[in-house]
Amino acid sequence: MLIFGLLINPKIYTMIDVNKELISYRAYLKLKNFKPPTIQMYQRILELFLTFCNTDYPGQTPNEEHAQNYLLNRIDAGKAWATINVDYSALRKYYKIVKDYPWTLKKLPRPKKDKKLPPILSKEEVGRLIEAAPTLKHQVFLTFLYTTGVRLSEATNVKIEDIDSERMQIRIHRGKGAKDRRVVLNQKLLDLLRLYFRIYKPEEYLFNGQIKGSAYSSSAGQWAIRRGRALAGITRKCSIHTLRNCYATHHLELGTDLVFLQEQLGHKYLKTTAKYIRLCIERYRQINHPIDTLEMKYRDQTTLGRSRVITEKSTSKSTNRR
Repeated sequence: MLIFGLLINPKIYTMIDVNKELISYRAYLKLKNFKPPTIQMYQRILELFLTFCNTDYPGQTPNEEHAQNYLLNRIDAGKAWATINVDYSALRKYYKIVKDYPWTLKKLPRPKKDKKLPPILSKEEVGRLIEAAPTLKHQVFLTFLYTTGVRLSEATNVKIEDIDSERMQIRIHRGKGAKDRRVVLNQKLLDLLRLYFRIYKPEEYLFNGQIKGSAYSSSAGQWAIRRGRALAGITRKCSIHTLRNCYATHHLELGTDLVFLQEQLGHKYLKTTAKYIRLCIERYRQINHPIDTLEMKYRDQTTLGRSRVITEKSTSKSTNRR
């Protein structure tokens, strides 16, 4: 290029071939037997990251600083811990395994988990939610989630052959961690499924999408609970996963064994299941505080210049009058 009589050679940046990297990453994830939704999600994360690198660091090979700055940008954008954690996992696999890039925990620590209590509904609210669902199919689907405690992706992939009415079990195929398990089939749910089957006549999958024989979509399930919540007049936030939280919490409140729940929910560690204890209001109501067994006398300072001894009963009466 000739500018003002001077020959200038513009710097040519070698951009990252995003499509090539995505194909390579997809091949690794498939060989590791990741589920299709996870593969799609991880690819999307990598695509966003590589586009970020091409824009902010053109011509540079991705390094730890680039990953760190990308994650910081996501945090500054207000993304939730769960989102940042998935970003972290996807990039770490790409760096360490696919590309053999450096990835040290000192420079790139995993984000600390937020210890927020998950949303929960009362049993009465769950009943109202299911009753308000627009169609029988939506009602049955929401009932299935609440009665079994399975994840949304697990429910949409249940096939008719997975329902074992003889052993009263439901086979969950390739749940989280690509593990199979069996959950208890409640008699009330079985009766409802038989009614649903006679009316809708599903094929292959228990819950069909718009085309018979195809699996129900996750978006349709999410719409069902949003619509049911609106029609039921429930103002607190809730999602499909809330029904899983309700399943575990309500079971614990009724005294269900924690280890049994761990198996039913498909948790690897018991401490993951134990977190639901914090949501059990009924358990707290049944606790007797040791102070209730003590009879103590307190001094009455309500009258200036005088002090008299009062009992707990007179204290409570005085408080009630106020």
